[in-house]
Amino acid sequence: MTAQIATLPSVQIEEVHRFTVEEYEKILETGIFDDERVELLNGIIRVMGQMNEPHFGMIVFLNKLLVFHCANNFCCAPQNPVRMGEYGAPMPDFVVAKFREDNYAGAKMQPEDILLAIEVADSSLKTDRQVKTVIYASNNIPEYWIINLQDYQIEIFQQPKNTDYQLKTIAKSGETVTCEGIGLTVSVDEVFKNFK
Repeated sequence: MTAQIATLPSVQIEEVHRFTVEEYEKILETGIFDDERVELLNGIIRVMGQMNEPHFGMIVFLNKLLVFHCANNFCCAPQNPVRMGEYGAPMPDFVVAKFREDNYAGAKMQPEDILLAIEVADSSLKTDRQVKTVIYASNNIPEYWIINLQDYQIEIFQQPKNTDYQLKTIAKSGETVTCEGIGLTVSVDEVFKNFK
Protein backbone atom coordinates (compact mmCIF):
# COMPACT_ATOMS: atom_id res chain seq x y z
CA MET A 1 0.00 0.00 0.00
CA THR A 2 1.37 3.41 -0.94
CA ALA A 3 1.00 6.20 1.57
CA GLN A 4 -0.48 9.40 0.25
CA ILE A 5 0.89 12.69 1.40
CA ALA A 6 -1.66 15.44 1.63
CA THR A 7 -0.70 18.78 0.22
CA LEU A 8 -1.32 21.51 2.72
CA PRO A 9 -2.64 24.82 1.49
CA SER A 10 -0.14 27.65 1.63
CA VAL A 11 -0.63 29.95 4.55
CA GLN A 12 -0.09 33.66 4.24
CA ILE A 13 1.32 35.14 7.43
CA GLU A 14 0.05 38.61 8.07
CA GLU A 15 2.31 41.19 9.62
CA VAL A 16 1.53 42.07 13.22
CA HIS A 17 0.30 45.60 13.79
CA ARG A 18 2.71 47.59 15.93
CA PHE A 19 1.00 50.09 18.17
CA THR A 20 2.51 53.51 18.71
CA VAL A 21 2.63 54.92 22.23
CA GLU A 22 -0.21 57.30 21.31
CA GLU A 23 -2.40 54.39 20.13
CA TYR A 24 -1.49 52.39 23.22
CA GLU A 25 -2.45 55.25 25.54
CA LYS A 26 -5.82 55.58 23.76
CA ILE A 27 -6.41 51.83 24.18
CA LEU A 28 -5.64 52.10 27.91
CA GLU A 29 -8.14 54.98 28.23
CA THR A 30 -10.93 52.63 27.08
CA GLY A 31 -10.45 50.58 30.25
CA ILE A 32 -10.04 47.30 28.38
CA PHE A 33 -6.91 46.46 30.41
CA ASP A 34 -8.05 47.89 33.75
CA ASP A 35 -7.70 44.55 35.53
CA GLU A 36 -4.35 43.61 33.99
CA ARG A 37 -0.77 44.85 34.14
CA VAL A 38 0.37 45.67 30.61
CA GLU A 39 3.28 47.37 28.89
CA LEU A 40 4.17 48.29 25.32
CA LEU A 41 7.36 46.64 24.03
CA ASN A 42 8.40 47.29 20.42
CA GLY A 43 4.82 48.13 19.48
CA ILE A 44 3.37 44.95 20.99
CA ILE A 45 1.09 45.09 24.02
CA ARG A 46 2.42 42.58 26.53
CA VAL A 47 0.20 41.35 29.34
CA MET A 48 2.44 40.74 32.33
CA GLY A 49 1.85 37.64 34.41
CA GLN A 50 0.56 37.62 37.95
CA MET A 51 3.20 38.55 40.48
CA ASN A 52 4.19 35.56 42.62
CA GLU A 53 5.21 35.88 46.30
CA PRO A 54 8.99 36.06 45.72
CA HIS A 55 8.55 38.79 43.09
CA PHE A 56 6.16 40.72 45.34
CA GLY A 57 8.52 40.34 48.31
CA MET A 58 11.45 41.64 46.28
CA ILE A 59 9.40 44.65 45.17
CA VAL A 60 8.63 45.45 48.82
CA PHE A 61 12.30 45.06 49.81
CA LEU A 62 13.60 47.21 46.94
CA ASN A 63 10.95 49.84 47.56
CA LYS A 64 12.10 50.27 51.18
CA LEU A 65 15.77 50.31 50.12
CA LEU A 66 15.34 52.78 47.27
CA VAL A 67 12.91 55.16 48.97
CA PHE A 68 15.23 55.41 51.96
CA HIS A 69 18.29 55.91 49.74
CA CYS A 70 16.70 58.40 47.35
CA ALA A 71 15.11 60.63 50.02
CA ASN A 72 15.53 64.22 48.75
CA ASN A 73 18.27 63.48 46.21
CA PHE A 74 16.43 61.44 43.56
CA CYS A 75 12.93 60.39 42.57
CA CYS A 76 12.06 56.70 42.86
CA ALA A 77 9.17 55.41 40.75
CA PRO A 78 7.92 51.83 41.12
CA GLN A 79 6.07 50.17 38.25
CA ASN A 80 5.19 53.21 36.18
CA PRO A 81 5.30 53.22 32.38
CA VAL A 82 7.96 55.36 30.75
CA ARG A 83 7.68 56.40 27.13
CA MET A 84 10.71 55.18 25.20
CA GLY A 85 10.56 56.01 21.52
CA GLU A 86 7.58 55.72 19.21
CA TYR A 87 6.78 52.09 20.03
CA GLY A 88 7.79 51.63 23.64
CA ALA A 89 6.23 52.22 27.03
CA PRO A 90 7.85 49.61 29.28
CA MET A 91 6.90 49.44 32.94
CA PRO A 92 10.14 48.86 34.85
CA ASP A 93 9.77 47.51 38.35
CA PHE A 94 11.74 50.58 39.48
CA VAL A 95 13.38 53.61 38.03
CA VAL A 96 15.53 56.05 39.92
CA ALA A 97 15.43 59.43 38.22
CA LYS A 98 16.88 62.89 38.60
CA PHE A 99 15.34 64.86 41.44
CA ARG A 100 12.50 67.20 40.56
CA GLU A 101 10.67 69.30 43.10
CA ASP A 102 7.30 68.46 41.52
CA ASN A 103 8.02 64.69 41.56
CA TYR A 104 7.22 64.64 37.83
CA ALA A 105 3.63 65.78 38.40
CA GLY A 106 4.12 68.63 35.91
CA ALA A 107 5.51 66.54 33.06
CA LYS A 108 6.02 62.85 32.35
CA MET A 109 9.34 61.25 33.10
CA GLN A 110 11.56 60.95 30.02
CA PRO A 111 14.39 58.46 29.35
CA GLU A 112 16.98 61.21 29.85
CA ASP A 113 15.69 61.67 33.43
CA ILE A 114 16.41 58.05 34.37
CA LEU A 115 19.65 57.15 36.14
CA LEU A 116 18.88 53.50 36.93
CA ALA A 117 16.22 51.03 35.74
CA ILE A 118 15.57 47.82 37.67
CA GLU A 119 13.60 44.73 36.67
CA VAL A 120 12.82 41.91 39.09
CA ALA A 121 12.92 38.77 36.96
CA ASP A 122 11.55 35.31 37.46
CA SER A 123 9.27 34.15 34.63
CA SER A 124 10.11 37.39 32.76
CA LEU A 125 13.88 36.74 32.73
CA LYS A 126 14.13 36.10 28.98
CA THR A 127 12.16 39.25 28.12
CA ASP A 128 14.13 41.32 30.62
CA ARG A 129 17.44 40.11 29.17
CA GLN A 130 16.65 40.12 25.48
CA VAL A 131 13.93 42.69 24.84
CA LYS A 132 14.20 45.25 27.61
CA THR A 133 17.99 45.41 27.45
CA VAL A 134 17.68 46.60 23.84
CA ILE A 135 14.95 49.11 24.70
CA TYR A 136 16.86 50.59 27.65
CA ALA A 137 20.18 50.74 25.79
CA SER A 138 18.49 52.32 22.74
CA ASN A 139 17.11 55.04 25.01
CA ASN A 140 20.48 55.65 26.72
CA ILE A 141 19.43 54.51 30.18
CA PRO A 142 22.89 54.66 31.80
CA GLU A 143 22.46 51.65 34.06
CA TYR A 144 20.07 48.69 34.13
CA TRP A 145 19.89 45.96 36.76
CA ILE A 146 18.09 42.64 36.58
CA ILE A 147 17.37 41.19 40.01
CA ASN A 148 17.42 37.55 38.92
CA LEU A 149 15.20 35.49 41.25
CA GLN A 150 16.03 32.23 39.45
CA ASP A 151 19.79 32.34 39.99
CA TYR A 152 19.95 34.69 43.03
CA GLN A 153 22.21 37.16 41.24
CA ILE A 154 22.16 40.74 40.05
CA GLU A 155 22.90 41.34 36.38
CA ILE A 156 24.33 44.79 35.70
CA PHE A 157 24.28 46.54 32.33
CA GLN A 158 26.25 49.78 31.87
CA GLN A 159 27.54 52.06 29.10
CA PRO A 160 24.68 51.99 26.58
CA LYS A 161 25.67 52.21 22.92
CA ASN A 162 23.12 51.89 20.12
CA THR A 163 21.01 48.84 21.02
CA ASP A 164 23.26 47.17 23.60
CA TYR A 165 25.30 47.75 26.73
CA GLN A 166 29.07 47.68 26.44
CA LEU A 167 29.69 46.56 30.02
CA LYS A 168 27.80 43.54 31.40
CA THR A 169 28.60 41.98 34.76
CA ILE A 170 26.98 39.50 37.12
CA ALA A 171 27.21 39.85 40.89
CA LYS A 172 26.71 36.71 42.96
CA SER A 173 26.70 35.76 46.63
CA GLY A 174 29.51 37.44 48.58
CA GLU A 175 29.72 40.39 46.17
CA THR A 176 28.38 43.93 46.17
CA VAL A 177 26.91 46.08 43.41
CA THR A 178 27.35 49.84 43.10
CA CYS A 179 25.38 52.26 40.96
CA GLU A 180 27.72 55.24 40.91
CA GLY A 181 25.10 57.44 39.26
CA ILE A 182 23.05 57.46 42.46
CA GLY A 183 25.74 56.45 44.96
CA LEU A 184 24.02 53.20 45.95
CA THR A 185 25.93 50.07 47.02
CA VAL A 186 24.07 46.87 47.88
CA SER A 187 25.18 43.43 48.95
CA VAL A 188 23.86 40.53 46.87
CA ASP A 189 23.45 38.50 50.06
CA GLU A 190 21.37 41.27 51.63
CA VAL A 191 19.13 41.48 48.55
CA PHE A 192 18.44 37.74 48.49
CA LYS A 193 18.59 36.93 52.21
CA ASN A 194 14.87 36.03 52.37
CA PHE A 195 14.62 34.33 49.00
CA LYS A 196 16.72 31.15 49.13
